[in-house]
Amino acid sequence: MRNVSGTVERQARRTIARYDMLRPGERVLVAVSGGPDSTALLSVLCRLAPEMKLDLHVAHLDHGWRGRASARDAEFVRRMATRLRLPVTVGHLGPRAWQAREGRQSSREARARELRQSFLLETAREIGAQKVALGHTRDDQAESLLLRLLRGSGPRGLAGTYPVVDGVIIRPLIDVRRRDIMAYLRERRLSYRVDATNRDRTLTRNRVRRSLIPLLEREFNPNVVEALAHAADLLRDEDGFLGGLAANKYREIASRRGESVVLEARALQELPVPIRRRILRLALAEARGDLRRIALQHVERSLSLLEERRRRGRVSLPGGTAVDMQGDQMRIARRAAEGGEPAAAGTSPREALCPVPGEVVLPGFDLRLKATVVPREQVPADLRSFGRERAFLDADLLPGPLLIRPRRPGDRFVPLGAPGTRKVKSFLIDRKVPVDERGRIPLVLSGDRIAWVMDHEIDDRFKITDATRRVLVLEKTSR
Repeated sequence: MRNVSGTVERQARRTIARYDMLRPGERVLVAVSGGPDSTALLSVLCRLAPEMKLDLHVAHLDHGWRGRASARDAEFVRRMATRLRLPVTVGHLGPRAWQAREGRQSSREARARELRQSFLLETAREIGAQKVALGHTRDDQAESLLLRLLRGSGPRGLAGTYPVVDGVIIRPLIDVRRRDIMAYLRERRLSYRVDATNRDRTLTRNRVRRSLIPLLEREFNPNVVEALAHAADLLRDEDGFLGGLAANKYREIASRRGESVVLEARALQELPVPIRRRILRLALAEARGDLRRIALQHVERSLSLLEERRRRGRVSLPGGTAVDMQGDQMRIARRAAEGGEPAAAGTSPREALCPVPGEVVLPGFDLRLKATVVPREQVPADLRSFGRERAFLDADLLPGPLLIRPRRPGDRFVPLGAPGTRKVKSFLIDRKVPVDERGRIPLVLSGDRIAWVMDHEIDDRFKITDATRRVLVLEKTSR
C-alpha cells in the first residue's frame, strides 16, 4: 500500500531544500484557511518542524463574505491550532476594509488577495516571523498558467506562481499534486473545511478547474496538469534570466525627468523584442508605481511607436498613463505630470553614482557620501546595523557603483528585522516623516535593490551576518 504521507512530506522537504525556503530556528507564519491545501500544509510543517527546528504560528483571515460559514471556518482553524499547541492569530475584515478599495477596478477575488497578503505580512512583522507559508499546489500552478494564457498574458505572467517571493512568501507544497493532498488528508484522518464558493462556476478559476482541465485531461493529455506546471517552471527560469538582462540595460538607457521616465528610443529599438518589452514594463512600473491593468497589448501598442517614421505619437494607457514618442525619446508619465518641466538644477534632488570605495557629492541633497570597505574585525559589534549617519553593510553583497537617488512611487525595501518588503512611503509615514521631507531623503541602491534609506534604516538583505568577511561603511557628511 502506498505511503502517501511519507511521499508528500518528502516532496515538501525536497522543495524546501531546492529553493532554500527555510533555515533552522526560523519562525514561520502558516496561512491556514481551513481548506484541504492549507490544512495539509500545516500538518506537513508540524511534522517537519522538530527536525528543521521551526517555530510555527498559525494565521487565518475571515473576509466576512459567507456570514456564519466564515465564522465557523475561523473557529475550525482556531481549534486546530489549539489542538496542535500552536499560537494562532485570527483577523476579521469589516465593511470598511472593502469600502476603502471600492474605487479600484479589480475583482472581489483580487481585492481579497491584496487584503490577505497585507494581513499576513503585518502579522508576520508583529510576531517576528521570517517566513510566511502558503498552501499552493502543483495544480494551482497549472491553473494559473491557463488563466493567464486565456487573458493574453506575456511570458512573465505565464511563469505562474513563484515558489519564493521576496525571500519571505514560501510555498512548500508547490510541487505536490492536489490529488496527493487529498490522499494525505484521508491517510492521516485529517478533517478540513469546504468553501462553497469553490463550486461557483461563475468564477473563472472554478470553470478552469472543474471544466477546462478535466476536458484537457480526457480529450488531449491525461497528464496535462504536470505538463502545464512544467511549462510554467521553464518559463519562470527564462523570465528570471531575461529580467536580469533587461534590468541592467534599463539602468543604461532610462533616466528620471521629474515625475516621468524617459527612454533612449534608438537604443531601445536596437534591443531584442523580449528585452524591449521588459524594459518598457520597468519604465511603466517606475512612472506609475505599479503595473495594475497593464496587459501585453498595452506594451505592444506602446512599442509600436518605435516603428513610426516621424518618431512622433502617443499611446494612452489605463490609470491615466501616457507614452509619448518625441524624436529619440520615449517619455512615460502620468497625465497629471504631462508637460511638466524638471525642477531647476540645484533645487531638486537628483541621481548620483558612488564608486566603492570612493565618495560623491549628492546634487540637491547638499550632502556628500563616502564609501569605504574594511575587514569585519574593524567594525565594533554594536555598530554593525546602524542606520543613521552611517550604515554598515556586507560589502560582498553590494558590488559598486552604488546609485543614490530620491524616493520614487512604488519603491520597496526590507527594513532591518522585518519579515518582508514594505513601501518606503509607508515606512516613512510610520516614522512620522513630514510629507514635504520624504522626497528629500536619499536612497542608496545596489542594482535595483534599496540598501539604505539614509538617516533611517538599512535593508535586512544586506545586513552583516556571521558569514560576512568585509564590511561596506557608508558615511554621510554635509558639503
